Amino acid sequence: MEPPVSRNVRIAVGVLISVVALYLAIPPRSEWAAVAEAFRDVNYLYILPLALLSAYSILIRAQRWQLLLRPVGDVALLPLVSATSIGFLCNMVLPLRVGEIVRPVLLARRTRQPLSSVLASVVLERLLDMLTILAFLGIVIATIPVSDVIRSSGLVFVVVAVIAIALVLALQRRHPIALGLVQGVLRLLPTAARERAEPALHDFIEGLQSVRGGEGLWKIGLYSLYLWLVIASVFGLGFVACGLPVPTVVGALAMVAVVAGAVSAPSAPGFIGTFQAGCVLALALFGIGRADAIPYAFVVWAVQWLTQVILGVVFVLRENISFQDIQSVETE
Repeated sequence: MEPPVSRNVRIAVGVLISVVALYLAIPPRSEWAAVAEAFRDVNYLYILPLALLSAYSILIRAQRWQLLLRPVGDVALLPLVSATSIGFLCNMVLPLRVGEIVRPVLLARRTRQPLSSVLASVVLERLLDMLTILAFLGIVIATIPVSDVIRSSGLVFVVVAVIAIALVLALQRRHPIALGLVQGVLRLLPTAARERAEPALHDFIEGLQSVRGGEGLWKIGLYSLYLWLVIASVFGLGFVACGLPVPTVVGALAMVAVVAGAVSAPSAPGFIGTFQAGCVLALALFGIGRADAIPYAFVVWAVQWLTQVILGVVFVLRENISFQDIQSVETE
């Protein structure tokens, strides 16, 4: 179990980053009247379709997860939707993105699938997400002039993604260099943490063997593309709701690429602050000032946050899961 001091420090760092990001995103006091006017100009009738698209993205995630797990066994869609919804609920209201752990553990418990295989499938999900977002970023950079900050951040993201993908592929093949590198990192951990991490690493590598893409890899890739296009459509519809003069397609792809990079940083629950900062930064590419960007950022964030919380609560009640159950999953 993680020491309380370490956990509290990580929570404090995330909250601090969120506060700083939000402070940088909020326009100066002299523009607050313009911000209020922009909020009044939002067409709130678009909230329903925005919420439906957000909920639909959860379903697509579950369908893609089902494909990733097919080499392990046939998993029904409902448990996948349930685990995904509860995981997103935890990310929205609890610190340290515990939903990323809760989601696979809950699914493994409900379906009796090997936890190592389920965890490996989640890692592969994240790699597919990175590749898709990188493709979007490439389209944006090739289409519109971007700042040095965006270009540099994109380069860092590419490097991290390539390293992560190469490491996972090497571990899947049990390459001695990759195994030695990971073992070297584990040796830097305290003895208690290392004794727990070493068998977990072994189980994870075993799990990677069972969820290889095989002939269905192309279909999983198309699902990833479709998923992120649906997420991009949420951002694009937000332009219409807020009356922003932003090109729908390129603008939506830019929002996905920049906001995804922003929310990858540690933050408070629900990605508050980092999400808004990412929106402000992305909209600045199209000449949208903070006074108009902040209402957009909060409306799009609030709709997605509320939708994911409601879905998560519905499945928590359906599965009869308590807060103590989630805590036990987190420390498992």
